[in-house]
Amino acid sequence: MKLISLSTEQAPHISVPLRFFAAAPIFLILAALMLAMADDNPFTHLHAPALLAATHSITLGFITMTMLGALQQVLPVVIGCSLPVAGLIAWLSHLSLIAGTLLFSAGFIFGRPELLNAAWPTLGLAFAAFIGAALFSLARSPVQNASKTAIILSILALLAAVAIGMLMLYGYSSGQFLNYPGLYAAHIILALGGWVLLLIVGISYQVVPMFQLTPQYSKWMTLSLAPAIFITLLLQLSLLLLDIPLRWLEFAAYNLFWGFTISFSVATLMLQHYRRRRIPDITLIFFRIGMISLLCVALFSVTTQTVIYPERVKILAGIIFMIGFAMSLILGMLYKIVPFLIWFHLFRGGTFHSIPNMKEIIPETWLWRHLWLHLATLLAALLAPFWMITAQILMLCLLLQGVMLGYTMYSAIAVYRRTLHRLEQA
Repeated sequence: MKLISLSTEQAPHISVPLRFFAAAPIFLILAALMLAMADDNPFTHLHAPALLAATHSITLGFITMTMLGALQQVLPVVIGCSLPVAGLIAWLSHLSLIAGTLLFSAGFIFGRPELLNAAWPTLGLAFAAFIGAALFSLARSPVQNASKTAIILSILALLAAVAIGMLMLYGYSSGQFLNYPGLYAAHIILALGGWVLLLIVGISYQVVPMFQLTPQYSKWMTLSLAPAIFITLLLQLSLLLLDIPLRWLEFAAYNLFWGFTISFSVATLMLQHYRRRRIPDITLIFFRIGMISLLCVALFSVTTQTVIYPERVKILAGIIFMIGFAMSLILGMLYKIVPFLIWFHLFRGGTFHSIPNMKEIIPETWLWRHLWLHLATLLAALLAPFWMITAQILMLCLLLQGVMLGYTMYSAIAVYRRTLHRLEQA
């Protein structure tokens, strides 16, 4: 595996990203339990308290948790910019994100405004610490590449999504009258279409060729895709928040966004088809599931204006985006990056013998089990908004995924600690 162009000497201590990766599975378990607390099918109403609580447990506690952990590693190594006071930023953002997400979810599931009132400043502290440090570090970095551009745009989208989310939380908890439908739509556009999608695009430029041994993304795509997606998001937000009645422009921006998204999915699938190594790779399968899911989300999103039950199709599109796209890619990255990080940090210690290889850190049998469980989760997710029994199966599958991912993460950390202790004793 080539490490050319990577600033490996600037890699943070392995505990920095691993603390985020170790906490993330807990929130999958909590999301499943929150969904199970609903009186009926929580996937039939967009604003059902159980669905809102579980959604943010996944988006904040699982997706954003792993992404912040990944960026703690990506920024110094790929972009060459270490975060200022990295240890303090890691602890502050990690603990505040955990506390804020728990307060947020509990506030909705139990209907307690005082918990929501405590959640928004706690989450604000987590994101202010990380976003401020990340943008300061990126501004000072001399590196200029497509990944840096996409990451900057994703963090700017996160900043705006957090600001809108905090405003809505403050409004809910204090009873303020706000334009909630417009703010809600803007929050989703920025959080999912901006923060999650653009960050995955930027990291994929590095991860897909390096770990999956594919050709590089085309130059035109790496230079223009992330800015083009960001511009379409800004256009949609302007029309939405300013209430400009230009339906044709809104339609064009909406479809351009999904057109760019489809081009990224298709390009990634094509690169994976021409990969240099033909040996089956489970993490590659997770990536392919994610890209195919993103294509399905595009289809569902376009059809929301024509089907009989648009609200349920919107819910379905959101479920597939979070579980099928974001979660699939995160699992693929975690199961590739975590063993690599453990191997790399043990190898960097200067000892070349008795270091476990990456397949010994996380056994491949566990990856196959998790893959089949994830496919079952997706199958249940497709029917969850329409059939109660599949909604219950989805809850169970999410619970089992959290348990399985937590077991593999903590087992990998245990392998690192045992090996490090043995090397120190030797």
